[in-house]
Amino acid sequence: MARQIQAFADSEFVFQRSSSLIPFPPLAFVGTKHYSDAEVTSSSRGVELNYGLTSVSQAAAIPLLLTERDAIVIGEYLNWSSFRIRDDAAEDFNVATIGLPIGWIRQIDPQWQVAAFVMPMGHKSTAEDADWTWQTMGGAFWRYVQNDRLWWAFGAYFDAAPGDDFYIPYLGASWTINDHWTLSAIMPWPAVLYAPNDDWLFRLGLAPSGASWSAYPPGEDHAVVMNLDAWDFGLSVERRLFGGYHAGLEVGVGGFRGLRFDDAGLEGIDIDAGTSAYFALEFNFRPGEF
Repeated sequence: MARQIQAFADSEFVFQRSSSLIPFPPLAFVGTKHYSDAEVTSSSRGVELNYGLTSVSQAAAIPLLLTERDAIVIGEYLNWSSFRIRDDAAEDFNVATIGLPIGWIRQIDPQWQVAAFVMPMGHKSTAEDADWTWQTMGGAFWRYVQNDRLWWAFGAYFDAAPGDDFYIPYLGASWTINDHWTLSAIMPWPAVLYAPNDDWLFRLGLAPSGASWSAYPPGEDHAVVMNLDAWDFGLSVERRLFGGYHAGLEVGVGGFRGLRFDDAGLEGIDIDAGTSAYFALEFNFRPGEF
């Protein structure tokens, strides 16, 4: 990893021009997140069940320089989500997720970069008669550096999953207000970041979360696919331990948009899955400045 970071430093790639104290995004992390109980409700039948959720995630990416202006990034993502049902409506179950992202980036000139990625993902529940659910995310993007403190990103993004495909244009920006403050409008992680010095980082913003799984109901010959969509709004505090290694703590509110069921007979059933408080602990590795 150290050799790869030095290779990028010696190449024509330019990732950060200002003297901001905000560190580079993580190339690897492991963490856990725990949500307090939330209610799953149906508009037609009222409260269905109460549940709690705990997840453990791990991811890493390795950038590999191909030429002075071209590079690929190969990574992996693992997640284990444990759903704890608080009544007799259903049994506890877990959902495992694995993802294999691969990306390409090119430095066109000092102002422009172009990048593309694809990430196939698989989800598997421990519930009885559960099967794998497959999903693919990807996109193509351009990054334009307007000046040393402001850059823009635009392109297109897609997410193909059973019963839930969508394709959207993309627009984002990042403004380094001064050495300590950065306003990031990089979707889907908009945030305000503050670094008082090289050792501390504070972040207030949004991040997506959720889970997907499928199962074969008794007596049925087709799978029912379930998608839990969520947005987390929280405040995180991160401390550099040594070198590029950091530890962070986050607290906030998970705003669950809904639990969707899709099957061959009846599609698009939306159920309100409520909101709940959460806390998270994470350890990550951030490379030095390129």
